[in-house]
Amino acid sequence: MKPAENKRPRWERLLRFVTGGGIATLAHWLVMFALIQTGISAVPATAAGATVGLAVNYVAQHRYTFRSGLAHRVAFPRYLTSAGLGWSLNLIAFAAIYSATGMAMASQAAATAAATLANYLLAEKFVFPEGQINDTH
Repeated sequence: MKPAENKRPRWERLLRFVTGGGIATLAHWLVMFALIQTGISAVPATAAGATVGLAVNYVAQHRYTFRSGLAHRVAFPRYLTSAGLGWSLNLIAFAAIYSATGMAMASQAAATAAATLANYLLAEKFVFPEGQINDTH
């Protein structure tokens, strides 16, 4: 991939990020909901759901949002680092809000909003920065 192909308007990247992240979030929530329905408590259920969403999101962001040419050996460790920060933010926010409200889905909605903003900024500036293209996957 040529560097010029990676330069797309920020609003377009943001829209793609939200779309890819929305699919990953749907996977997260479906797993969380299913686990809660089986009797697993809400905090470990959201942790498991976030892990499933992590895998879905990497593929979406690498290929769809940023159309990155970075080798996976470079991009994936960066992604895991940023995702670890986002996962921690999600879990901390969820646990705090849930302990105050007892409302799992509303707590997850607020935690997701906070994590989404942080994740976009990290992806744009750290994981898939423009100008660092490598066609070797």
